[in-house]
Amino acid sequence: MSSLANLAKVTGWTCVGIGALQLLGGVRVEPGMAEDATVDSHVRFMGPMFMGYGLAWLDAGRGPQPDLQRARILAGLMALGGVGRLVTRATIGPPTRLHDGLLAIELVAPAVVETFARRGRA
Repeated sequence: MSSLANLAKVTGWTCVGIGALQLLGGVRVEPGMAEDATVDSHVRFMGPMFMGYGLAWLDAGRGPQPDLQRARILAGLMALGGVGRLVTRATIGPPTRLHDGLLAIELVAPAVVETFARRGRA
């Protein structure tokens, strides 16, 4: 199995798991979230969306040759989410330390996909 296929599998299952936790646990899953009905509703709604994103990663990594174009799109979407976190930092302030780690992962995702894609072609 290629590095890109492994990345897609790990990313996919991680996102499915996080999405399931968000659906089931709501705001109690993430530290520092406001515990009100609006935020809880949003987190529980977005949980299945994140599960779908994870399933897309799993599908992109299937088969003997991972779908590089879809992996690039999915990594780009992850980086765009990181840009959203940067906007929050600039306009409201820094979130919890957990979100700092997520931001780092989100911003390097496209570079990691490209590195693994090139390694697979070598």
